[in-house]
Amino acid sequence: MELLSDKTFGRRSESLSLGILRAIWLLIPLLCGPSLQKSLHDFESLLRTTVSIGLWSFWVLIFLATLITAPISLAIVRIGIPATAGLSIWSSLEAGESTSGIIGLAASGLAALIALSAPLGDRFSDGASYGDERRFLLRAPGPVALIFGPLAWIATLAGLSLGPVLLLNKNFLLGILLSLIGLPISVIASNAIYQLGKRWIILVPAGIVLHDHLAVGDPTLITRNQLENFSPAVIGTDALDLSQGSFGLPLEIRCSTPLSMMLKKGTMRNVNESSIVENFLITPVRPNVLLAEAEKRNLRI
Repeated sequence: MELLSDKTFGRRSESLSLGILRAIWLLIPLLCGPSLQKSLHDFESLLRTTVSIGLWSFWVLIFLATLITAPISLAIVRIGIPATAGLSIWSSLEAGESTSGIIGLAASGLAALIALSAPLGDRFSDGASYGDERRFLLRAPGPVALIFGPLAWIATLAGLSLGPVLLLNKNFLLGILLSLIGLPISVIASNAIYQLGKRWIILVPAGIVLHDHLAVGDPTLITRNQLENFSPAVIGTDALDLSQGSFGLPLEIRCSTPLSMMLKKGTMRNVNESSIVENFLITPVRPNVLLAEAEKRNLRI
């Protein structure tokens, strides 16, 4: 009964999260605009106009991303919407305490929380599905979630913005230099965020597929006949940990016969090594919803 409710709640929470995000983003110009307008009031006319055009273009890009549920859109949403919350904090400080600043900060903060939420991650991940399959996002490795992910986000935004801002302020030498350096850094950092959104556990008619470039060299299929059990991991399990140190409830996939996998080895995870595995651990962002869907597909749980 509990898994059945999770199965129903899973789809509803995804649709609800996406619907609320779209609604907030449509209203963001009205909610954050007054505070931003006050903050930009003292800027030179050319700089103010350029920033305004850039912000409207940014708003359109994010809105289009919310309409196209795909991994690339998830990366755009998770980079851009939290940046809006940061911009709202700056504008609130610049404009002083005001009702408009508080409203804009609350709206952009709520949008950022939804953009980073597990239901939204699963909704955009499943946008890459085709046929009778469903994709569930895996949690980011612990060090990435705490340190490297935020650093990649900062590098992406700084690489895109610092150079142009200096150029608009007529600091041409430093602006050109930071633009030339910042753009490649931004591309690399944003691609790392994008790749994190392409780590999945996929339920397919034939069984379960592990698609995780940090753990395995190639997507690995565990067929229905080979799957012995799929359930929350017990304390002290001897299963191979492929969760990359992720936070959250790990699930254990146990095979009835040994499974051949191309495991990622080495400090940089750049070496593929063929290994025989009998059971392993993964950490999806919503283990309860994943298990409910597995039950629906009559997999052994």
